Amino acid sequence: MWALDSRWFDVAAFTTLCVVLTVVFGRFERHKPMWRRVGKIVVLVAMALILVAALGRTWAYAIFGLLLLAGTGLHFVVLSKLGINGFTGEPRDKFEALLAEIERHGERRTLLRVATSRRRSSI
Repeated sequence: MWALDSRWFDVAAFTTLCVVLTVVFGRFERHKPMWRRVGKIVVLVAMALILVAALGRTWAYAIFGLLLLAGTGLHFVVLSKLGINGFTGEPRDKFEALLAEIERHGERRTLLRVATSRRRSSI
């Protein structure tokens, strides 16, 4: 019943990870609708189960670990570049201005703007 090699263990592991990350970083998602936040968890758990079935548990966990590290790194690099604390989202006015820019122009264009402004300032 409590076997570690079952799909229920994988579901429990990924949903636990999602819950912990939601508690830690949920304040950055308050502006998004509830259906989108819940949908993200459902999609991530489904992707995890598909990867576990297709590649095996080790590769699936490794892929999600790399995605987690990349997302965290990008999150803190972009926010620190803009003068925003990655843990607290302070100063709040800068964080809300970033959210408004993402809403207007999209996440990709905003990240490209931050990346190009960084290159220009280092030249």
